[in-house]
Amino acid sequence: MRIDVEGFAARVQPLKAPAGGYGRLTANGEGVFYVAGGGRNGAPSLQFLATEGDTPAKVADGVGSYALSADGSKLLLRQSSTFAIVDAKPDAKVDDGKLDLDAWEIRIEPRREWRQQFVDGWRILRDWFYDPGMHGQDWDAIRARYERLLPYVNTRADLDYLFSEIAGEANAGHVYVESGDQPVVQRRAGGLLGAEIQAHDSGYFRIARIFPEDAADIAARSPLSAPGVDVANGDFILAVDGVDARSVRNFYQLLENKADRVVTLRVNDRASAQGAREVRVTTIASEHNLRYTDWVQQRRAMVDSLSGGRIGYIHVPNTAVEGSREMFKGLVAYGDREALIIDDRYNGGGFIPDRMVELLTREPLNYWKRRGLQPTATPVLHHRGPKAMLINGQSSSGGDALPYYFRKFGLGTIIGTRTWGGLIGISGNPRLADNGAILAATFSFMDTDGNWAVENEGVAPDIEVIDRPELVAAGRDPSIEKAVEVLLRELEDSPVRPVVAPPAPTEFPPAAR
Repeated sequence: MRIDVEGFAARVQPLKAPAGGYGRLTANGEGVFYVAGGGRNGAPSLQFLATEGDTPAKVADGVGSYALSADGSKLLLRQSSTFAIVDAKPDAKVDDGKLDLDAWEIRIEPRREWRQQFVDGWRILRDWFYDPGMHGQDWDAIRARYERLLPYVNTRADLDYLFSEIAGEANAGHVYVESGDQPVVQRRAGGLLGAEIQAHDSGYFRIARIFPEDAADIAARSPLSAPGVDVANGDFILAVDGVDARSVRNFYQLLENKADRVVTLRVNDRASAQGAREVRVTTIASEHNLRYTDWVQQRRAMVDSLSGGRIGYIHVPNTAVEGSREMFKGLVAYGDREALIIDDRYNGGGFIPDRMVELLTREPLNYWKRRGLQPTATPVLHHRGPKAMLINGQSSSGGDALPYYFRKFGLGTIIGTRTWGGLIGISGNPRLADNGAILAATFSFMDTDGNWAVENEGVAPDIEVIDRPELVAAGRDPSIEKAVEVLLRELEDSPVRPVVAPPAPTEFPPAAR
């Protein structure tokens, strides 16, 4: 195939396609095939738009994926677990072309497959890594070094071990190994109640604390906080589904294999069966969101108490959807506070946080005065006062970039410990035959002066504070304590004046003041 690059853009002709979302475009001599949303049961449908056509025509509903034959005459369609080969034209006769796969078998020779995957994984790093020089490594020699171990690979997990060693030779973050198809034992999740449960001398179990105590997000509420569940901190659980709690040493034996199920708890405000009551609750499989929300609320309350309500607190768990949401919500809630703490600790990364830091750099362009209300600014999301950012060694990837940008814009003091240091990033590459993968880092971070930065180095704090485990266990947070101290001192030196509207004008245009 030869592509005549010269004049290519001038030869492009638009198709008469309506506005919409298009994916997986392929073409033959008659027109273009593409997948569009909608269709049967909300599944996407395969559409065809003729080169000279005015409107698209449906080929088939519910097509999750498809492939066009090399000569453009046939389509292989997948509808859920059904496959069919049809003519490449509208209104395909799917039922006539269905493939009977019930008797299909495939022979797999693991050692041959592992050898091929070993070579493929090595090639993927060689051909997709951002630096063709592989950080100075002799990539052919690395293949030879580890290839000698292939005869001793006896499981797919052994191959992953080799991949991990090869990935380490790249000396870069974001070079990941993902396991392929292999036998796994299905996990049966135990039920959880969203509370700290403590053993008691009576043999019963006490609800020490339901968490979080107050969550606006329904997904972050304990089952014991659900409407109609008559349970409080300090109550005792005497039995679960009729099984006496004194019959087990570990409370969670009573909830084994009961995740996402309705269970009956016999509870009382004292360790006695007399006067006990029964409540029905729906258990959950994970307390992660509940415990995280509780952790954030404790720190928010700590900042509020230490600062006398003058400083707002925003934790950004990542630089993806959840972190962006928390930044947005936090600026709505605390944009009027005199100072602001942005907690980047344990930030799991995601996307490059240019939009997130842009919100922090905003300044008011003007104010609007409405009757009976305080002046409001444009843009609404902004913060005028001093800021501090908290970091630690688990502020990673996008969590490295956020404090880097925070410093670059001079937004405030960075407090904590050096971040992870991983800004050689991934954007996707081919997977292996068994759906496993070795992900190659495809781009690397440079500063605006043309120097490599952050990778394998991290972002250092302006003030180093170590969150010592014994202090955290005692309910303290050294990083927050230092941030409040720094911000209160800044507010003392440079107070943030409130915005006050002058008296409404009585002459027009208003006289200059």
